[in-house]
Amino acid sequence: MKPTLATSLVSEGTSLSGDLKFEKELVVAGSVNGSITCSGDDKGVVKILDGGALIGEINSPMIEIFGKVEATITGTNNIVIGSSANVTGTVRYHKLEVSPGAIINGELVPINELKDKHPQSQEIDDGTKNTTKK
Repeated sequence: MKPTLATSLVSEGTSLSGDLKFEKELVVAGSVNGSITCSGDDKGVVKILDGGALIGEINSPMIEIFGKVEATITGTNNIVIGSSANVTGTVRYHKLEVSPGAIINGELVPINELKDKHPQSQEIDDGTKNTTKK
């Protein structure tokens, strides 16, 4: 029997240096200096809580930021930047939600899902329907 996947936690008062990989959910209430990568499915989520901090890189389908982040951030499904967030760096997103009061210093880059998943594909609109040419 395979154990169920649980939430991983970097708790308040904890400081971690290095690269983290997780499958389901990672909550950061302390500080991380390194990269965070979701190696699970498209429902993986990173949560940087108010008071939490990250310097490095985040790659995950879903990302919620309420703390301080200095990073290159890539959210392939959805990124939420809460009102208490302070983000510096590049934010690559498919869908982005920014709450009033959030601070963002850097670049916001939309991800073209088709282009990123299949760079050899190209969208063609012939006026009647959308088709894909390879």
